[in-house]
Amino acid sequence: MAAARTRCGGRGPLRHARHGARPATIRQGELVTVSLAGANRDPAVFPDPDRFDIRRDNARLQLAFAQGPHYCIAAHLARLETRIALQRLLERLPALRLDPDRPTTPYGLVFRKPPALHVLWDVPADS
Repeated sequence: MAAARTRCGGRGPLRHARHGARPATIRQGELVTVSLAGANRDPAVFPDPDRFDIRRDNARLQLAFAQGPHYCIAAHLARLETRIALQRLLERLPALRLDPDRPTTPYGLVFRKPPALHVLWDVPADS
């Protein structure tokens, strides 16, 4: 999910380092946080990382729902809800699109969202 990869929360879980790490100086026992937004923009993993591309070959490598034992238990439900909502919306407004004259930028550290989402659509001829 490209939207999840590029628009996930900025701050990840807080952890205490169990071992030292390099190249940064992190000592055992220090409190660290992981930036999921930063991880999802790693140019070594995602070429042109700030480009929104839903057809990326390696889209499954995104960390928006975390990994391993910390994987979001509701990730499948969130994806299903998103898919159904977008399908229904586009069925009702098939020409729905972002307004190119009114772009917006997401903000926020944990819950990133745009302050507004400006869209355009065409009124169906049979209305």
